[in-house]
Order: sequence, then structure tokens, then C-alpha cells
Amino acid sequence: MGQIWRLDLGVNRFAVKELFWEASEESARREAELTAHLEAAGIGLPASVPGPGGCFVARLPADSGGGWLRLYRWIDGVPVDLTDPGVATRVGGLLGRLHACALPPCGEADPWYDTVPDPATWDQLADSALAHRAPWAASLAERAGLLCELSAVVTPQADDPLITSHRDLHPDNVLIDGSGELMVLDWDDVGPASPGRELAYLLVAWHVHDGKPHAGAVRRTLAAYSAAGGPGQIRDEQSFSMLIACMLNFLQSQDSVALNPHAAAGHRQHADDEISDTLARLPTPGLIAQLTDLAAPLTSCQ
Repeated sequence: MGQIWRLDLGVNRFAVKELFWEASEESARREAELTAHLEAAGIGLPASVPGPGGCFVARLPADSGGGWLRLYRWIDGVPVDLTDPGVATRVGGLLGRLHACALPPCGEADPWYDTVPDPATWDQLADSALAHRAPWAASLAERAGLLCELSAVVTPQADDPLITSHRDLHPDNVLIDGSGELMVLDWDDVGPASPGRELAYLLVAWHVHDGKPHAGAVRRTLAAYSAAGGPGQIRDEQSFSMLIACMLNFLQSQDSVALNPHAAAGHRQHADDEISDTLARLPTPGLIAQLTDLAAPLTSCQ
């Protein structure tokens, strides 16, 4: 999304986010309203700070690059330790509270979360990557069949009850502050989401390593989510549509950067790394079946 700078003004500290593309005042204001609502409900997060005139997006002058800036309250914290057994309960409770306190959906649904590239895309990208000698070309070619299989799972979320939610709650977007509280970062992707699909997304993002789920952690997260009032249910493989759509759309977007000779070298290298990581983490139908079975007791009790 961008890069973060820390701004120290006397005793006050802020996070300045320099965005990599144009920002929308409307979406920034919607994000600020949601995060203010959630912060009032006890959710830890870096609140948005408005600039002069109450705007949440600032444009840099042309002689400074003409980019777009957002301002937030700075939060000191450390990354989440995924080996800590207590993290599963805490993140389940966090998501449950986020969903229980969520505002109604606002705005149009984003196809990023429930549509995927045409299956033919993957063979085409694999051929292009091989021609460019991309380091991940062989890996993409090997997984073209899996990518098509996963694509067939994704269905529109229009029939699911929707809320306004974070939509990107992976471990890199959570810090632990000095008091031990989980702090949720990076709210740029706020929008309509199915609670059950976001719950499925979180289970994979937090509790799957080397393609295998940590069953105990999954159960603790599900129990804490339910106890916190989370309304989401994982019913079947289609509950993982949001996860799959996000991964496949992200993969295609990073491919376009990595293979673009006009992109900055640093951005191409970052894209190469992200592609390799995403390909290594693709869920399999077997993994999705395991997680659905683990979630069955929760679903049957709601």
C-alpha cells in the first residue's frame, strides 16, 4: 500500500503513510469513521488523524513527488509471536469483537474478494515468466492446475450477510503493544465482507504452516471467536472464497509488477518475493476440507 514514516513533533508521535497510488478522501473518511467506532468499543488501533479542514488525505506538491499521504497516531509494538499458544485465543476474540461491533456494509462490494482471474491467465503468465526467466516461473507453471482448481471454489458473497470489516487481518497487520494488547494496523482495505469468509481467511493466515493446520490453535480461535459474539460460520469450501480470491488476485497483480520492465527495480524485487511466498502458501482442497471439519462443531452450535 505504501511506506511508513514516523513523525516526531515534541512529545507527539505520528505515523505518516506515503501511498503508492492515488487515495480517495471518501474511502479514507469511511475508514476513519469505522476505526473511531471500533476504538470506542475497545479495539486497539492507530486512529486516523485529520489534517487542516478535516480532510484525511493530503496531496504532496508536484515538486515533492505529487504523492498522497495519510496521518495516523503512532503505536509502539512488536510483531505477534505465532508460537505463543495464547495468541490463538486472543486473535479469535479480537476478530469476534470486530465482527460483533461492526457497522453495516457501506458502498459497493469489491470484486477483489469474490472473483478470480480467468483460469487461462495462469498458463499465459507462466509462459511469460519463463520467457523473462523470472525466478518463480517454474513454481507458477507447476501450480497452474491447483490455481484453476481453487478458482472453481470461489463464489460471489452477495447472498451472505455482510458487515464492514478489515478484510486483511493477517499477522503482519497486528502488533502487540507494551500492555500486551493486540493492535490492528493497515485499515486501507476496509469494506463489505462476509464474517464467515473473513473467519476462514484468518484461520489460514494465522494457523497454517507448511501447508498443515495447527488443529489446537484453530479450535482455540474458533471458540474465542464464538465467545466474543462473532456471527461468522464456516459451512463448506465456499467459505474460503475470500481467501482464495485475495490470494489469486494478489498473485496476478504482483505478476504484472514483476514482469513490467518499467517498474522500479525495488518494486520488481518485492513482487518477485511476494509471488514466491504466495505460491508456497496456496491452500489445497485437502487443507480446506480439514479446516472445514475442524470448524464443524462451532457451526453446529450456532
